[in-house]
Amino acid sequence: MSKTYKAQFEKGMKMIHRVVQEKRLWASDTWTDTETGQGKEIKVLEYACGPGIVSTTLAPFATKVVGLDVAEGMVDEYNSNAREAGFADKMVGRKGDLLVESVSDDLSGPDYSDFDVVFVSMALHHFEKPDLAMKRLGERLKKGGVCLIIDILPHGKHDHNAHEMHNEFAETTHTIKTHGFTLEDMHKLYEAAGVAMKFDFQVIDEPLEFERDGKKFSKTIFIARGQRQ
Repeated sequence: MSKTYKAQFEKGMKMIHRVVQEKRLWASDTWTDTETGQGKEIKVLEYACGPGIVSTTLAPFATKVVGLDVAEGMVDEYNSNAREAGFADKMVGRKGDLLVESVSDDLSGPDYSDFDVVFVSMALHHFEKPDLAMKRLGERLKKGGVCLIIDILPHGKHDHNAHEMHNEFAETTHTIKTHGFTLEDMHKLYEAAGVAMKFDFQVIDEPLEFERDGKKFSKTIFIARGQRQ
């Protein structure tokens, strides 16, 4: 889906961009344009990055942004979007899987650790073991670094045509492992991963909307944050 992803989910991606923009200073006070971050190296990891909507939103306020995805096509889109946005000098995508039993050695160096921010947007519900994912991502953070998750609520006020989504997205339905997360679910995941310091969870009022074959769908999403202890 990498070649058609941007067109198919354009409206939703624009909405994610707005959420990340609006919540950036709520998420962290350490950026290149803040007093806390002035003169510092500020590293961001976007895992399951897809085309990199979060990365391109945060790149102006970081010194280095890394995108990791298991899909080669998405990594290509990510790097193409980095060049198009003028961030190729500090934003790079690579194929990589942090959730396998033995993570490859080339993802174990200093370029892939001590991040100030680790972000997963609209992907946690696809992970077979979200608890393992949170633990592995937390390990990539520096002490006090921020873990951010955007994902869907199990049942939200904006859910529209949810019963039809199974048929319309049949080719990807099997990849959905968890049908949304509650505040309580996320707090447990953050605590187990050791990243629950200053935990917060906010439901987004604006619906996440997308279309397929002329049909409109919408979901209610949230953003959660916590820091490595």
